[in-house]
Parts: sequence; C-alpha cells; structure tokens
Amino acid sequence: MDLILYIIILLYSIILHEIAHGYAAFRNGDDLAYREGRLTLNPMSHIDPIGSIIVPLIGYATFGIPFGWAKPVPYRPEIVRQNKYGILEVSAAGVITNFFLSFLAILIFYIFSHFGLINQAISQGFYLMAVINIMLATFNLLPFPPADGWHIFSELYKHIKSFLNKIKSKITGKHYHEAYYRENNFTKKINFFFSNPIMMIVIIFLAVQVFGLFSEYILGFINYFFLI
Repeated sequence: MDLILYIIILLYSIILHEIAHGYAAFRNGDDLAYREGRLTLNPMSHIDPIGSIIVPLIGYATFGIPFGWAKPVPYRPEIVRQNKYGILEVSAAGVITNFFLSFLAILIFYIFSHFGLINQAISQGFYLMAVINIMLATFNLLPFPPADGWHIFSELYKHIKSFLNKIKSKITGKHYHEAYYRENNFTKKINFFFSNPIMMIVIIFLAVQVFGLFSEYILGFINYFFLI
C-alpha cells in the first residue's frame, strides 16, 4: 500500500511540474503544449522512461528518496521571449509548483492535526507528498543542463548582467548590449554540448552525487515539521 501511494504521489508531482511549465508558456502566448495535449493529468502524455522511471528508482534505492523529471513540455522560446521574463517564468514554474505542493502538504497536515482528523495513513500520505515534492524541486534546481536550475540561473544571470550593463551605460555613456547576446549564444552552445547522450549520463551521475551531499539535511527539515 505504501509503495502504491508513493508511486501515485511521485507520478503526479512530476506531472504537475510539467503542466506548470506548459501553463507558464501558455500564459506567455505560446499554446504549443496545449495543442499537443501536454496540459493534462494523463500520465501517458508525460512519462519519460529515464527521468520518470529509472532515475527515481535509482534515487529511491540509493538515498531512499526520489528525484527525476518527466518528458519535457515543448514550448517556443521565440514566442515566450517576447515577454521580458517569459523564459524565466517557464523555467521556474515547475520548481515553484513542487515547493508549493510540499508547503501545502505540511499546511494541510497541521490543519487536520488541529481538528483531530489525522491518523497514521493520512499522516503518511502528507509526509510523502511533502518529501517527494521538496526533493523534486531541489533536484531540479541543480545548475546542471538540462535541469530547470540551469535555465533558471542562466536567465537570472542574463537579467542581472543586463541590469548592470544599463547602469554602466548610464555612468560611462557606452552601450553593452552586445555582451548580453554573446552570453546568450554561449548558453545555447552549452545546451547543445550537453544534449549528447554520453554527456547526459555524466551529468546525471554528477547531479546524483551532488544531490546526495545535502539530501539528508532536506529530509531532516521535513521530518521536523512532521515530528518524526
């Protein structure tokens, strides 16, 4: 029963993560994910053999906790980029969703506890929801291509750099927009380099090792709220 509950929560946490990406793109004028049927709770539309099955099982067997991803939701950067923070919103939507679901699980757990509606099965469900989602969010925040963290930090860097360039332009009277586009092209080259299957395996291995360094502390943080 616990395994079934674990699989269901993990599966739909990953699905909601991807739907959030697609909805963020839709909000920014790109309906590609919607037209391809990716804004749905149907698992078959989202499952990625490696990220949704193999990697979570490795994470569970190695650390006792899950991490992974679903089949990436397609979007058109040329459309989303028309809004200044469109790419950043799309990149961060999944991680924010998982953090929110983890917070929601803790909040509902305390509300149920306050009104005496909690039992071991309900407590276990909320605990798994909190753990799975905070682990998914944290793993996806790692700055390794093609994880969300890589795109989030790349976009943040470009926006911060652009902001600083504007300040420098006002002070010096020179324009620094060209450097911004050079960095953008560099990011594209990095993404292309790490799209190689061999590099993907290396990146997954490194990400798992890095994640293992602090996963125990994250688990302890959630355990504190559930008094475990």
